[in-house]
Amino acid sequence: MPIQITELQAEDTQYGYPMLEVLATDVVFVDISDLTTGEVDADGRLKPGVPFQKTGDTVGAGDVLYGVNLEAVKIVADGPTNDSLAANAGTFPVTVGTIGTAHRDVIEDNLGRPLTADEIDAFDAAGSKIHLTRT
Repeated sequence: MPIQITELQAEDTQYGYPMLEVLATDVVFVDISDLTTGEVDADGRLKPGVPFQKTGDTVGAGDVLYGVNLEAVKIVADGPTNDSLAANAGTFPVTVGTIGTAHRDVIEDNLGRPLTADEIDAFDAAGSKIHLTRT
């Protein structure tokens, strides 16, 4: 009896690995309401390479980078919007690389945008143990 395919599954989004070298990892509890669709894809997964503070918030002006998430992680239901993320009061544990070298081009490709000046400054801030490549 021949095998018949009756339903095809959509292609999965593939991401590059954001780190060239990881010497240490830790878990941060990501504040979901701090995220946007720039960091979370249409499947509800946190994109690899998002820079985080030790508190689990994304980095902004004057912040020190603590870690970069290493892989796509399902954190919310499919089809998130900026409004639905902002309204989410939850946190989610995410493993981040805390010491090592991050590949800027891969992170920017994964996020679909260039890193902001504040994010780049957070990599260079005193206390950050992750080196960011130039390209």
